[in-house]
Amino acid sequence: MQQWLSWQWTRNGWMAFGLYLLLGFAGLKLGLPVFRQLLLPAMLLCGLIGWWLNYRRYRLIADTPTARAATAALGHVELYGVATNHERAVNYSPYSGRRCVWYRCWRYHNDRRSALSGRTLDPLTLDNGSLLSVPECSDQSFVLQDGKQAVIIHPEGAEVQPPHRESWQEGNETLVEEWIDEGDPLYVLGQLSSHGGVRPDQQAFRQDVGAKLSEWKQDQPALLRRFDLDGSGQISEQEWQLVRAAAEREVRQLHQQLASTPPTLHVRKPDDGKPYLINTLTPQGVAVSYRWRAWLHALAALLSFLLWLHLGAAGG
Repeated sequence: MQQWLSWQWTRNGWMAFGLYLLLGFAGLKLGLPVFRQLLLPAMLLCGLIGWWLNYRRYRLIADTPTARAATAALGHVELYGVATNHERAVNYSPYSGRRCVWYRCWRYHNDRRSALSGRTLDPLTLDNGSLLSVPECSDQSFVLQDGKQAVIIHPEGAEVQPPHRESWQEGNETLVEEWIDEGDPLYVLGQLSSHGGVRPDQQAFRQDVGAKLSEWKQDQPALLRRFDLDGSGQISEQEWQLVRAAAEREVRQLHQQLASTPPTLHVRKPDDGKPYLINTLTPQGVAVSYRWRAWLHALAALLSFLLWLHLGAAGG
């Protein structure tokens, strides 16, 4: 569902303008009273919502300075680099099999009218009252390379705007793919975190030991087989000391492995609900695109309001 909503926003962010035209055409068909009382308020509302969503993203991008990955502070961050695959985990799109770092694909049936007119259906087109296709989005992580520093990008929940798109026919179906290629410029706005390379403190050690003991307690037969040395069917106080020592030993070994692991940087969807954006424009280009989209929605809202006032005065 999250990927579907993300796809709805990124691919159909401009569909509101088609909705304005559709509402205007419906107003001409239904008459001026219905147009003024129902459709113009709906257009005004769509314009205000579209303005707010796009302007919020524009301000977030404009107010977040682009950081270098090697020196970026953990938390909300804006990065810009080059898209690459993991060295041993290359991503391939499922329809064409092309090598890429990220893909989004879907398929839909062609109806007879579109075939006769030479048009193809949009993925949101309804056929016999049912949705034709839900896009399949890649959830495999990839890498943003910023100089010598690599950052692992986890695309789940991101609003991705890929630069490449291709469609082709297979029988009575149209297949569509959008993708980000290796070597494409990559812009990411999300939450940066670091994994590995840090030795946990004593509080974390105690918490992990407690979690390990709780895990062992849930499997009493295994706990007795391992630590019930006198065969009494229960863990004595002395045997419990052995249990605790074994848990501490396992947790200590795990923490040592974590401390010896080189740290890696990761970007994910922010926990605070802020937008998570992946694009291939420059930071300035991304900001400009959202700013233009915001003010076009605002213009549509203003024109709807002025037209509503004009029709009201003419009717009066």
